[in-house]
Amino acid sequence: MIKVSAGTASVLGLKKIKMDVSPTTAHLLHGEKCANNCKFCPQARESHSDLELLSRIVWPSYEINKVIESLKEAFDKEELKRACIQATNGKGAFEKSKELLEMISKQTRMPLSVASNINSVEKVKALIEAGAQKVCIAMDAATDKIHCDIKGNNYDQKKKLLKMCAELFPGKISTHFIVGMGESEEAVIKEIDTMYQWGVTVGLFAFTPIKGTEMENVNPPQIGQYRRVQIANYLLKRQYATKENMIFNEGRLIEITLEKEQLLKILKNGTAFETAGCPGCNRPYYNEKPGGVMYNYPRALNNEEVNQAIEEAALLIDL
Repeated sequence: MIKVSAGTASVLGLKKIKMDVSPTTAHLLHGEKCANNCKFCPQARESHSDLELLSRIVWPSYEINKVIESLKEAFDKEELKRACIQATNGKGAFEKSKELLEMISKQTRMPLSVASNINSVEKVKALIEAGAQKVCIAMDAATDKIHCDIKGNNYDQKKKLLKMCAELFPGKISTHFIVGMGESEEAVIKEIDTMYQWGVTVGLFAFTPIKGTEMENVNPPQIGQYRRVQIANYLLKRQYATKENMIFNEGRLIEITLEKEQLLKILKNGTAFETAGCPGCNRPYYNEKPGGVMYNYPRALNNEEVNQAIEEAALLIDL
């Protein structure tokens, strides 16, 4: 059996749910009750959350061969662009991820990503050889102190591994940052900049409080904070600007030293405010509730939404 996000299950025809935007990446999850104890995660060792949750998403279980058959059909119909295998850190987790990669890659040419508890170059190499186009070594936290408090004390080791793997496997390494866990905008933007210099793909998440976790009473980030990080991430990724173009005051991004007309033109297509991460991944409502604050838009924005997002960033850009 394999767990499948509810939205993915709907695209695969395994479950009927109402969706205004369908996921473009299939999200698969194996294992539960992680050996790690990340304070924000429903699957953490000491969490009391529903074990069907990861972030705010429900993950029902299905028979593996049926899921793989449905993945192939959905990819052939261009209903999905990618599949992402995620794993909790338990006994045999790495071997299971590798097995799933091999099983899926034998039946379809769809791009595959894997996010697992990876702690060596050898494991990254093995996952790539098994079919992974992207291997995620998630930083999540943007500072050593926050990482130590929320995830554990291997921050420097993880960064060193990221750099080594990015050099050995160019274009195949990704990471995630979760905005809103106590870091300054300057701190997370600095780390994002470092990742792009190393050639690492960056995914952005907004911290999401989940009942039953240690951080269930921590507020999600203010939307202005998230928008400014999104804009910085987009400018750095597309090389429209460097970190030297960004001015901070007490950790908050207050200005980007591009011509205002140039910056507005860059942002007006709205792409900066869409989901950031692996190509073909839109993660609808992973951080958001339908009708609530939209941190990551899973689709193209309309003009009104673009203008609102730019205003929310509060960077003194005249619309």
